[in-house]
Amino acid sequence: MIEYEKFIYLDVYKTGSSHIKNLLPAITEGKQIRVKRHGPLTSGRPYSWTGGKLVFATVRNPWDWYVSLWSFAREGGGAMWRFFSEALPPEEVQEMYDAGNPVVSFGKWLHAVNDKDFMLRVIKNNLPESGLAGIIGLYTFRFMRVTTPYPTFLLKSWMVPSIDAAIRYQRWAHMYREVLRMESLNSDLKAFVGKYRERCDFKPDAEAMIDKYAETPRNTSIRLLPSYRDYYTEATRQLVADKDRLFIELFGYKF
Repeated sequence: MIEYEKFIYLDVYKTGSSHIKNLLPAITEGKQIRVKRHGPLTSGRPYSWTGGKLVFATVRNPWDWYVSLWSFAREGGGAMWRFFSEALPPEEVQEMYDAGNPVVSFGKWLHAVNDKDFMLRVIKNNLPESGLAGIIGLYTFRFMRVTTPYPTFLLKSWMVPSIDAAIRYQRWAHMYREVLRMESLNSDLKAFVGKYRERCDFKPDAEAMIDKYAETPRNTSIRLLPSYRDYYTEATRQLVADKDRLFIELFGYKF
């Protein structure tokens, strides 16, 4: 979470959060209060929660999100690469990040991160600790972890025993008022600024600043194939549809 004097941004990992974080100082009159990157709102405000501030988040097509995470890790970036490289033999890591056969290696990786036993092998906190590995997708977990209260205590299998329960819980417990889509991030941000300029102390030229930096590279990764769709088989497409159905039902995403 990134908190300013008048608003709070819930910066979900791999949803354009670096772009938003870098833009906020340029478009906001108010001061930044605290930053807990990719952390839940209640980690920074355990008692007053929103404190009357406007809260917004960003979201991304789930099929695209997994390809982005895989591609970033394949280049040696992020916690996922560290977890895999520390816990697995080099040949097993290579099989899951093989640039020579991305559809097969991505498919192995995607099945692995949705397998409870495998995730217990490679990650010692967060998703395995929650008991939700194999119940909901990794992206669903990470999104809920940032956007719902006290996830360390409440985001557990006893509270969310299924993807249907996760969807119900997200509808009830989400802490954002507005959601910007990564696929239309700059236009969504400009609309958001125009709607809440006075309330959030956005600068008069905020939209112009957004346009100015619209083409600035964000935290991107190199794609081996033209489209995220090219990485999927029917089986892996359906796996995401099942485990991350939250994004289909709440935000209308399609493959």
